[in-house]
Amino acid sequence: MRRVRVLIILAVVAAGFALVKGVGFVRLLARWRELDRTYAETFPSPAEVAPALAGRTVLFHVKTGLDQDDSQICVGFNIILASLESRAKVIVIFDAGAVLDLTNKRHNLERTRVPIRLRKLIVAQTHIPEAKAPVDYGQYLDLLHDRGATVYANTAMNIVIGASDSVQTPFARYPYVQPILYAGIAAEIAKADVRIVY
Repeated sequence: MRRVRVLIILAVVAAGFALVKGVGFVRLLARWRELDRTYAETFPSPAEVAPALAGRTVLFHVKTGLDQDDSQICVGFNIILASLESRAKVIVIFDAGAVLDLTNKRHNLERTRVPIRLRKLIVAQTHIPEAKAPVDYGQYLDLLHDRGATVYANTAMNIVIGASDSVQTPFARYPYVQPILYAGIAAEIAKADVRIVY
């Protein structure tokens, strides 16, 4: 009898917990639906927000690897896209730890998924079909390149990781990423109107 009472109490507690969690989940779904309806108003076109970027050269120096802080590349890619959508000339240089994100290491661009809410924002900003929005950051880099970004990687970093024979070798997965060495990086930085570091 005592065992039955304990089971009933546990069942009531579990039901109450499930009800509280269920209400929270329903509220979260309602919030997501509201966000889906308001993306266009909440996030106006980057060209409207930053018209002064049109025609300017913006250089993004991406140095922080996914293993160090995955939020850096997330924010960086979003601002790169916004700059492209504002009609800026965009140069992206992968450097330091971020160079490894272009390789086959465990935490690389292809293995890092783009959050679903961010995919919806990308769709709202670029007007591409949701089915073609990037699923991972490798696809996101492809999108940035397709939208006009020139992408470099400091392949001198390969000397540090013991692959000095591949200093001038393009990355297999990203053939559009051009090898660049220290003097080239300095020259690109000097030419840019705006420099942003991630």
